[in-house]
Amino acid sequence: RRFASLHIVRAKQRKRKMGAKALAFVRRDFQTQASYRLDFVMRVIGMLISVSIFYFISQILGTAVSPYLQRYGTDYFHFALLGVAFYPFIGLSASGLADVVHEYQHTGTLEVLFLSPTPILVSLVMSTLWRYCWAFAESVFYLLMAGLVFQAHLDWTHILSAVLVVLLTILANTGLGFINASFVLVTKRTSPLARLLGLVTNLLSGLYYPVEVLPGWLRALSRLLPATYSLDALRRTMLQSASLQDVSADLLALLGFTALLLPIGLVAFRHAVRWAKADGSLSQF
Repeated sequence: RRFASLHIVRAKQRKRKMGAKALAFVRRDFQTQASYRLDFVMRVIGMLISVSIFYFISQILGTAVSPYLQRYGTDYFHFALLGVAFYPFIGLSASGLADVVHEYQHTGTLEVLFLSPTPILVSLVMSTLWRYCWAFAESVFYLLMAGLVFQAHLDWTHILSAVLVVLLTILANTGLGFINASFVLVTKRTSPLARLLGLVTNLLSGLYYPVEVLPGWLRALSRLLPATYSLDALRRTMLQSASLQDVSADLLALLGFTALLLPIGLVAFRHAVRWAKADGSLSQF
C-alpha cells in the first residue's frame, strides 16, 4: 500500500511539473507574439478582409451555387465561412510541428532542447500549444465577426460537437505533422510534403467550394484527405444542427486516419531523431 501511495504521489508530481512546463511554453510564445503588435493588427485586418471577400462573392453568386449546397441547407457565404474559420486547425496539425523544428534549427536551440530532461517529442508538442490557442482565437473571431457584421446564422448549441470534430481533426492530421517534422529534422529544409498537402487540401477538400463540383476522379481523391471529412462534419453540425450520430461516418473516417497515420508519423519521427543524433547534425543549419 505504501508503494502504491508513493507511486500515485510521484505521478501527480510529474503531472504538475509537466503542466507547469506546458504553461511556460505557452507564456513564452505569447510574450513573443505580443511583442509584435503590428503583426497582430495586420492579422486581424486580414481576417476581416477575408470574411468580407467571401461575403461579397456570395452576393455576386446569389443562388447559382445553391444546388451544390443542398447538403448543408445554406448559401455560399456560410459554406465558405466555416471552411476558412476552421482551416487553421487543419493546417496547424499538419505542419505546425515542422515549423517549430525549423524555427529551433534557425535559432540554433534545437540541440539544447534535445539535452533538456524533457523528452524531445514532448518539448516540441508543447512548443505548438500557443499556436493552437491562437488558431482557436482566430476561429472564434471569424465566426463572431461574421455574425456581428454580416449577420451570419450559426447553430451555437452544437458548439461542443464542433469542438469534438476539431479535436479528431487534429488527431487525424498529427501523423502527417510528425512526418513533415521528420523531413525538416533530417534535411534542414521545409518539407515538400507539407507544401503539396496544403495545395491538395485547398483544391480537393471542399475548403472554398463543394467537392460536388469536382470531376468524379477528383472527388474520389478528396476522400483520401482527412480535411474533407472534417469540413463536412463541421458544416453539418454548425449549419444543420446535425448530431454526432448524424456525422458518425465522418468521425469514423477521422478515427481511421488517426489509427493509420499516427503510428507511421511516430515511427518516422523516431528514425529521424536517431539519424540526426548519429549524424551529429542537430547543431547544423
